[in-house]
Amino acid sequence: MRKKTVGVLVVALALILTIIGCIPKTIPPLRGAYQSEHVNGYIIQMTFQPRDHSFVEYIDNREVDKGTYEEIEDGLYKINGEMQELEITLKSNNSFDLIVKKLNDGNPITFKNVDATPVYIGTEFEDIEEYKTLLE
Repeated sequence: MRKKTVGVLVVALALILTIIGCIPKTIPPLRGAYQSEHVNGYIIQMTFQPRDHSFVEYIDNREVDKGTYEEIEDGLYKINGEMQELEITLKSNNSFDLIVKKLNDGNPITFKNVDATPVYIGTEFEDIEEYKTLLE
């Protein structure tokens, strides 16, 4: 009798784990502020405003690109900026990878969501053009 109970429990546990494994992971919407770790001495931020589908990209608080974005399919977004056009895939943990050509040896940089509210930086800098060259 005890072996039968253990067998039923094992089958039930396997069934529960299979069902949990088949549940699709939901991908959050692209919105708010995203930030990288330090990369070659720079921090990159991107902010996404879902109301008008606009974005702004900053490197060390300097605005280097802005434009619009659109969702192509679930979790895949097309970014249409003044400096660059690219696609990003938002992961279920609300992060994405992006290649900034002149940083991180051309390897992808991970951006993590730091706030659901978009953050805008209005400080004027005189060296913005120098930072924009990192995107070329």
